Amino acid sequence: MREMLAGRLTCEPTGEGIRVEIPARRSWTIVIHFVWLTLWCGAGWLALNRIHQAHHAATNIPLIWLVGWAAGVVFMTASILWSLTGSSTLVLNPRNLEITRQMIGMQVGTRSYANADVRNLRFIPNMIRGRSNLPSHIEFEEKGKTRSFAWAVSEIEAEALFDKMDQTYKFPRGNADPFGVAR
Repeated sequence: MREMLAGRLTCEPTGEGIRVEIPARRSWTIVIHFVWLTLWCGAGWLALNRIHQAHHAATNIPLIWLVGWAAGVVFMTASILWSLTGSSTLVLNPRNLEITRQMIGMQVGTRSYANADVRNLRFIPNMIRGRSNLPSHIEFEEKGKTRSFAWAVSEIEAEALFDKMDQTYKFPRGNADPFGVAR
């Protein structure tokens, strides 16, 4: 039986643990991404036609440009698809924590961690440093590496998730400051 956990998070019990769905956060910025992608594709199409008409196929400059242009198309298309159809699924049992990402109904990545290796589970608020904007998310340490999931989750959603996770397994938590200063 599926229950609303908080905000957009849903939870359901499994045999000996829980399964939590964390949909990608939708934002008005997807409109900007779509307009950018449309203009980028239009400009690329015009440039390709001009290159073809000028018969400059013997130079490598158009090939290098084409690779950069294609990378921009792929990145922005993936960003739009993630915003519209992406989600993460957290499956927790007394032994393992598994995080799976899906986009367009297809699995795009799965990571599994032994619960005994997971330390310092924490919420990281939205941070703006200079020109960069890092969305809020959940982090933990595992075998000396920092792992992240649940991007753009709110603090209320994170706390509800932590409370639900504690019912299955009590992860050691620290009071780490998101800016790197221990409290």
